[in-house]
Amino acid sequence: MIRTLASLALALLALSTFQATAAQTNLHRATRLGNPATRFAPSLKTPEDLRRTLLSETLRDDVQQVARMSGYNGDMEDFRRAAASAPIKEIRIPVNSVLPAMSTRNKGKVDLLRNVQWAGRKPFDAYEFSFISGERRYRVVTPKACSNFWVEEQLPPPKPELALNCEAPAESAGNALVEVCCTLKNVGELPEPQALLALPFPAGAKVRCVSGGPDVSDPARLTWKFDNLAPGEKRTVCANFSPTQADTVAFSATAAAQRATGVASSRETRVQAPPTGK
Repeated sequence: MIRTLASLALALLALSTFQATAAQTNLHRATRLGNPATRFAPSLKTPEDLRRTLLSETLRDDVQQVARMSGYNGDMEDFRRAAASAPIKEIRIPVNSVLPAMSTRNKGKVDLLRNVQWAGRKPFDAYEFSFISGERRYRVVTPKACSNFWVEEQLPPPKPELALNCEAPAESAGNALVEVCCTLKNVGELPEPQALLALPFPAGAKVRCVSGGPDVSDPARLTWKFDNLAPGEKRTVCANFSPTQADTVAFSATAAAQRATGVASSRETRVQAPPTGK
């Protein structure tokens, strides 16, 4: 029994040693950047240099190949739009950092190295920008000295989110129309393919006129459908109600969507009794 345990321990130790050696073998060490034979493109001095490199028609196929080899499965047009307009930040990569990948050239053809340890004498400068494609966030990192860029997925993933705000007067005369306006805004980072805003008819009031072309087939509510609500975009709709009695009229709107979690907003209007003649 003791011999069996000892043999098992030795086997586990040998396996651990083998795995560690394999991990070290798969680790590429980089000590110098900017070699004309292996760099993706000439060195960069400004963010505009990076934009020109990534958007170059001459390098278009090479850029796409590096992006795909890096694991980028998004739309290349999203990549190109980001390369053209996304904010570019300057960063510094510390010595001994292990990078997920780095593009290179082998006899002029593009290639990609994975698990690259920067083993130079000092940190190196790079540019980075982030963008969203589909439902994922990506980061593009490009060393200034060699343009050997790579693409990596970035966490957390982009978040879909809606905000709903309804406005109505706090008080209203009994013989006046009460207007309620609801604004649905995409406050998330992803476009919303479709959202439905519903405004039930409140007790103590009748609908008179509406805006925004709602669906009026339901006798209990108004419903608006919004397609392709982009991040930051908002839609506002209004409805006018005629109170049927002096009371508090409660408006409670809700919005449901394909991506984002549903939201709600409520307002109350106190309807005063109309003045009586003497």
